[in-house]
Formats: sequence, structure tokens, C-alpha cells
Amino acid sequence: MAKIIDIHTGEIKEYEKIPDPECSICKSEFSLEDEGGTTGYFGITPVFFCPFCLSSMVDMVTKLFKKD
Repeated sequence: MAKIIDIHTGEIKEYEKIPDPECSICKSEFSLEDEGGTTGYFGITPVFFCPFCLSSMVDMVTKLFKKD
């Protein structure tokens, strides 16, 4: 069981399973276990990326740093 505390209200919610995250870019819900994607931090800010947004960012970075 997981406890999640809302830092703004102090409300505590208990979950049998941690709820699926919402993508920080497109705001769609996705399952890290079933679909993939990633989670991490930009500094101290938590971020979540669905598989579509993650692959789009990786493609963009690859094209920006591709050397001829």
C-alpha cells in the first residue's frame, strides 16, 4: 500500500497501487509498467513522460546533435 500526500492541502490518500502518472507534456494518463515511458526530475520538479512524448523528445535531440 502506498500513501500519497498532497503538498498543497496536506491530504493523505492511501492506494493499493500507485495511480498511473499523467504525462507532463500531453497530460494523458499512461502505465509505466505496461506501456513504458519514463519518470524523473528536472531539478527538484518531478516529471513524467508517456512513450509517445519520450520518443518524440529523443528524436528531436538526436536530430539536433546529429553530425554530418
